[in-house]
Amino acid sequence: MGRLLRVEGLVPLAGAAAFLLLFGVLGGPGDPAPQARWVGLGVLLAPAFMVYAHRGAAAWAGVLAAVVWTSLAHSAAAALVCWAYAIVAIALTRRDRSPVAAPVPRRQPPAPSGLPMVAVPAEVAGIALLVAAMAGLVAVLLRSAGAAWLTGVIAVFGLGCALLARVVTHRARLRQLFGTQQPMYAVRVVEQTGYVHVLLPYPGGLIAKEFAFDVALFSDKTDDEEPVTRAGTLYGEPRPGGWCAVEVDGRVHVPVGPVGPVIEVAYDVVQGLPREIEDDEEQLVDPAALRSEDRGVSAFECREHRIAPQRAWAATLAIGLGAALAAGELATIAGVPPVILTVVASVSAAMGYEFGWRTQLRPRLRWHAGGVAAVGFRGPDRQPWATDSAVVHDDAGTVLLTAGESVLTVPVPPPWPSPDSQRNADELVAALRDARNQSFAISPLPPPPPIEVPRRPLALYASWLLSVAVTLLILLPAKI
Repeated sequence: MGRLLRVEGLVPLAGAAAFLLLFGVLGGPGDPAPQARWVGLGVLLAPAFMVYAHRGAAAWAGVLAAVVWTSLAHSAAAALVCWAYAIVAIALTRRDRSPVAAPVPRRQPPAPSGLPMVAVPAEVAGIALLVAAMAGLVAVLLRSAGAAWLTGVIAVFGLGCALLARVVTHRARLRQLFGTQQPMYAVRVVEQTGYVHVLLPYPGGLIAKEFAFDVALFSDKTDDEEPVTRAGTLYGEPRPGGWCAVEVDGRVHVPVGPVGPVIEVAYDVVQGLPREIEDDEEQLVDPAALRSEDRGVSAFECREHRIAPQRAWAATLAIGLGAALAAGELATIAGVPPVILTVVASVSAAMGYEFGWRTQLRPRLRWHAGGVAAVGFRGPDRQPWATDSAVVHDDAGTVLLTAGESVLTVPVPPPWPSPDSQRNADELVAALRDARNQSFAISPLPPPPPIEVPRRPLALYASWLLSVAVTLLILLPAKI
């Protein structure tokens, strides 16, 4: 799920918006041929899957979709919608470009005895998908399958092409890594079986980049031994998706995959390891992060956090309507009668809105010096503060709170539509730590604040009904 929610998700979102505009508002393709509808849907669907395998291939697929819809569209507006979709896919490829780096020494890495064959699983999967797509096309041409199968054929073919493009790109970047001069960095390396862990200190030695990547050369250490950092030389750009090699004591570790996530950690220059942070230091309140309404608050004044209502409702509507449209489109492709389509759309929308209710609208957190009370996905929980309570956030829109016997996960997405609509992660952490620190100076403490599980509002049911109606209007325009 995490990967689905990365920046690549902009392309599926743009594709969904294009689908709703083209089929719901603009009336679909102007070509009367029965295959036109399914071909148009297939070229919209392909880039949404391809972007997770290869952004460049998805950009080309977006351009192809725009060209196809330019010929199918009966109005300039429909063509412009598809070209906007293509521009989103093209813009995403710019994130693959290497950033301008500070001047560093450059040298060609020591040549290994041989380069490994990388991206083999992607190659096998890509060939299998292409074969399946060709088999599906033959079935459609022989009339063994209906025209609706063209949507799946085009989407599967595109994903297979993207996987093979990923294979070609990875192998080319590996050859380029050892065939040209690369930036050099002094690093600390932990050698593990099948991968290396790298620390790249910044000038001054207080902060370091931390990342890892899979390698072909296995370490002679066993996993049971205590990890030891060794001085090494890194070749290549240390960024997510980049390709790097590292040399340690004359051993060259050849990568078999790109660099994973890169984070910044406090660095211990003496030990050559991430600096351990004491619990008291970690749980200090950052005064700059406290909002004005959280400063000088009484110890027993109850405060509350919720996702901003505008954001929560927008996300819930997108989840509910998207679930109904996706399930309804699959039911349409399967050729079910209108009654079954209505049932499928209704149930799928209900499941989507229930998920949105439990993850976006209902979650809330209340706290004061006596403890915390939360309503989460499963239900309510009330816990007192304890000496070992801790509050941290993971930089991904989630605050982790340990209190009493529970570990609470609090969703804290970026505030929207304005910074004042809700606390951000740093502000919520500071406010919670402030209440935790206040509890240490008070005895006895009162119980945690009360909290009630809210009831589903009528607007939620109205949104569900409207989403089902919109789905049927889009998928059954001739029958409504």
